[in-house]
Amino acid sequence: MYRNLAKIIIVILFLSGCAERAITISDQEDRIVGGCIAGYDWHFYGLQDSIDYMLYECAKDSIAEGFTISDERLLTLDFTLPQPPEGLSWNKRLAMQHFHSGSITERELGYILAAIEYEYQKVAWPAEDDLASGKINQDEFNEIVSAAKFKWLGE
Repeated sequence: MYRNLAKIIIVILFLSGCAERAITISDQEDRIVGGCIAGYDWHFYGLQDSIDYMLYECAKDSIAEGFTISDERLLTLDFTLPQPPEGLSWNKRLAMQHFHSGSITERELGYILAAIEYEYQKVAWPAEDDLASGKINQDEFNEIVSAAKFKWLGE
């Protein structure tokens, strides 16, 4: 009995920080022309808010062009990030400190975490392509990714 309870608790803990959602993008004739998927593993605070932010970020150019999205609730949310402390930029460490001190909400934390990870991806993914195509070497790639990771994590 205790072994089954332990298994259930482990599964619940594993799934509590993991989630994924998708939306579709449709044209004026309601034909699906694209979509977005956002998901996180081991993301314990603001998980659904981070997913909302990333789905909207993915779809916002399509929305601006007149396409529709399957989760219209995203159009009602205010994704404005709170200002970081003067002279600083948001990173994961700073955001977590402000969340735990109560100066930002869990929703704001989720948006900040998604925004800074998105900025990391905008640097790291093209760097991966540049490395694969030979535009940069491994040392240059490591330097680019290390700088982006520092901006993201604050470590």
